[in-house]
Amino acid sequence: MKNSRFLQILATHAAAGMSIRDAAKAANCSERQAYALAASSEFRSEVARLKSEFIARAVSILSSNATKASEALVRLLDSEDEKVVLAAAVKMLGMIPPMQELAELRARIDAIESQGPGLRIAK
Repeated sequence: MKNSRFLQILATHAAAGMSIRDAAKAANCSERQAYALAASSEFRSEVARLKSEFIARAVSILSSNATKASEALVRLLDSEDEKVVLAAAVKMLGMIPPMQELAELRARIDAIESQGPGLRIAK
């Protein structure tokens, strides 16, 4: 199956959230062949790789626009409409705990990694 001309097309559509049936139609591939390919470890690996790539791209876009988004929320705090101010304030305050948790986890990971190779983490 390694040489299947449909594997990449089907995997791309599946990684984007399309069903195997719909991906088969989009790839002009028989449903039977699509399901056979979808059962392969090569297909599953490719879908996982593509999903990771899609997520990395999305994170990059979000990261590069985080300052702009934060500034927009700050500007909304000066709105004349109290509902807009409240919504912006709630959104901003709601982001603090997950961001703190991520920062703490990053610091812990960095501390573990700085201890060098061969360190075993207890389960």
